Amino acid sequence: MILYILRRLLSVVFTFIVVSIIIFLMMHAVPGGPFDGNDMPVSPEVRAKLMAQLGLDKPLPEQYFRYMWGVLHLDFGVPFQSPGETVLQLLGRAWVPSLTLGGLGVLIGAPLGILLGMAAALRRNTWIDYLASAFATLGLTIPVFVTSMLLILIFAVWLGWLPASGWGKPEKWILPIIAYATIPMATYARYTRSAMLDVLTRPFVTVLRAKGLSERRILFVHVLRNAALPLVTVFLPMFIGTATGSIFVEAMFRVPGLGAYFVSSIETRDYALEMSLILMITTMFCIAYLLSDLAYALLDPRIRRRR
Repeated sequence: MILYILRRLLSVVFTFIVVSIIIFLMMHAVPGGPFDGNDMPVSPEVRAKLMAQLGLDKPLPEQYFRYMWGVLHLDFGVPFQSPGETVLQLLGRAWVPSLTLGGLGVLIGAPLGILLGMAAALRRNTWIDYLASAFATLGLTIPVFVTSMLLILIFAVWLGWLPASGWGKPEKWILPIIAYATIPMATYARYTRSAMLDVLTRPFVTVLRAKGLSERRILFVHVLRNAALPLVTVFLPMFIGTATGSIFVEAMFRVPGLGAYFVSSIETRDYALEMSLILMITTMFCIAYLLSDLAYALLDPRIRRRR
């Protein structure tokens, strides 16, 4: 197991380096620069001075190695659109709304999806199953910005129960959390139903029933544990993806989170901020998959023996 963890950690480092090179080259392949747009008009002399001050006049290999050397020392540079703070300070400030709303969305949506999938599996081919399957299909196929628009239209415009946008007060969190929770709920409903139907047909369930175990014990102790393996795979990557901010949800509800800065960093050619965001998300996804594999090993001893 230790050798497996070391191999996966090396793969994380390799992935980090490859992604950094690709993103760095793609950013600089796009025409224009941070001081070429109409939003920041400067004279050629001032532009040259700023480029030299930020090291953007150096050859690309030198720029890359200077940036990565700073990353090794936790120095991600200064964002062009907010020069009064470092990239880490900006990310720490912007991550609070994304982590709060996205994290709560997953933590609420995932358990509800599991319960919905369990109900559908235990009542197969009934109206409960059909309703749960229809909800899961709609939740996965309808774009999240459409869901957000419907939530605003119904609860903010027609009923007037909740504010349509903003950040700060808890009542402004409700609609974004519902929008965030839709996809985890639908995903877990489908995964749970499929996994439980597969486990319920295995011979060991018949043996447990023949031994006289109660249906509740069979369901929650044996069936749900075996069906949890694919659910574990989905949870951490989904949590990371949601907690790092949704461009559409944050745009619809005017949430000042990471998703908004991700878009603005691309539009303004904010190289330091854009690189930092992508590298942070890449690292978090790699670690999430590593932790998912370790959780697999804890849930299934057969996996530990193979490793």
